[in-house]
Amino acid sequence: MKKVAKIVLIDKDDNYLLLYRSNHPVFGNDPDLPGGTLEEGESTIETVIRETEEETGIVVKNVEELYAGLDYSVHGTHKTLFVARVGERPEVRLSWEHESFAWLPREEFLLKAKGANDSYMHMVYEVLSS
Repeated sequence: MKKVAKIVLIDKDDNYLLLYRSNHPVFGNDPDLPGGTLEEGESTIETVIRETEEETGIVVKNVEELYAGLDYSVHGTHKTLFVARVGERPEVRLSWEHESFAWLPREEFLLKAKGANDSYMHMVYEVLSS
């Protein structure tokens, strides 16, 4: 079973980091979060910490799990969603996977998540809206 872990980063002003994919073959330039697929022997928290640093240059600490399960999966992927507050807004250094980013107020972030093509982002919307 495929396992994916992603994270919502929130700055001191309660803005949420949203990434935009680099012309993904399935999702185009869709909204996304830092994170990715677990590597062999990795826990979900190890994955999200590693992937966040690889994709944004941000080192996260004090990570809290918001959701883990299959409830929102279209293809049987186990999804885990974390959240972390980053305090002062850190510098974002994007990897090749993402072309741009924005720090957005919660409501705008949620609208982008709801309108995304990726079912993971739909799960983000549902979890954060409940």
